[in-house]
Amino acid sequence: MINWGAGGGGAFVNFRFAQPGRGPSQRVSRWYPVRQFPFANQTLVDPVTGQTAGRLERCTATGTCPKIFEINSSNDYWTKVASALTTDTVGDDLKDASGARSYLIASLPHMAASGLASCTYPRNPLGPGAILRAMLIALDEWATSGKRPPERDVPRVANGTAVPAASQADQGFPNIPGVLYDGLMSTGDLFDFGPFLDDGIVTSWGPPSSTPYPAFVPKTDADGNDIAGIRLPDIDVPLATYAGWNRRAANFGSPDLCDLFGMKVDFAQTQSDRLAAGDPRPSIEERYETHVSYVNKVTAAALKLRAHGVLLDEDVARYIAAAEASDVGK
Repeated sequence: MINWGAGGGGAFVNFRFAQPGRGPSQRVSRWYPVRQFPFANQTLVDPVTGQTAGRLERCTATGTCPKIFEINSSNDYWTKVASALTTDTVGDDLKDASGARSYLIASLPHMAASGLASCTYPRNPLGPGAILRAMLIALDEWATSGKRPPERDVPRVANGTAVPAASQADQGFPNIPGVLYDGLMSTGDLFDFGPFLDDGIVTSWGPPSSTPYPAFVPKTDADGNDIAGIRLPDIDVPLATYAGWNRRAANFGSPDLCDLFGMKVDFAQTQSDRLAAGDPRPSIEERYETHVSYVNKVTAAALKLRAHGVLLDEDVARYIAAAEASDVGK
C-alpha cells in the first residue's frame, strides 16, 4: 500500500453519518473524528488520554499487515500534522514499524498548481509523479521478491530537521522580500467527540479541548527549501524557493493557510537584481556560471536519486533533457 499525502490523520469511516472524504487541514473539516490517537503505525501508550493503541495493532497480531510506504508532501506537515506518523505523542522520534517505510518528498505541495488563485503567493507547481512511479516499483519488488526498499527519509527531531513552526529563525526560512512568515500551521489538537466515540457515535462537536500533541514541520536551508526528505532535482539544484505552505489571499480568509497549496518564489536572475531587492538568496547567475555547469548539477542530482531507488531511468532522462532545453547559464 502506498499511502500518499494522508498526513497524520485517518479517515471518517465506521461512524454513524460518516463522510469518508473528509480530510482536515488548518480550517477545513477539522471538527470531525479523523485525527485522534492512534496517529502512528506503532502500538504506543498515549500519556494524554491513557490509551494504548496503534494503527497496525490488529494486523500485527494476526500477521496480516501489508507492506506500506507512508509518503507525504511538505504541505502535509504544515496542514495535516504528518509529523504525528514519525514522532510519538510527546514529540520523540519513532522508528518505522516493521513492514512500513516513511518518506517526505521535500518542499512539495499536496496539490501542484500555478498562479495565485485563492493564495497570496504564487503556488508551488512541483508534483510527486516521478517519485511515486519509482516507489510503486520499489514497493512491488519489496512485496514480491523481498528486495530492500529505499531507506526511510523524513525530518527528525534528533538531528534538528523536524522543528516547531513558530520561530522563523529555528525553522530556517529566509527573509524573502514581500513574503511574510508567521509560523501558522495545523496543530496537534485533542477533540472531545463525546462518550460514545468508540461505538461509532459522535455526540459532541466543537473546537479542540486542548492542543497537547507536538507538531513539527521540515526545517529549511538558506534558500527556504526543505533539508530532509527526497529532494527532487528542482530542490537540489534550485531556481526558486519551493515551500509546502502558502497564505490565503486578502479577500479569501487571509492570513490562514492556503490549504493544499505550497508556494514558489523565484530567485533573482542577476546579482544586481538580488541586491536591489534586498533578497538574501543567491541569484541564478551567482549559482550557475555556465549552462553546462547547471546541466551537470541537475544530472548529478537525478543520478543520485536513481542510485537511491527513488527515480526511474526515464525520469532521469526527462530531468536532464529539461535542463538542457533551459536558458539557465546562457
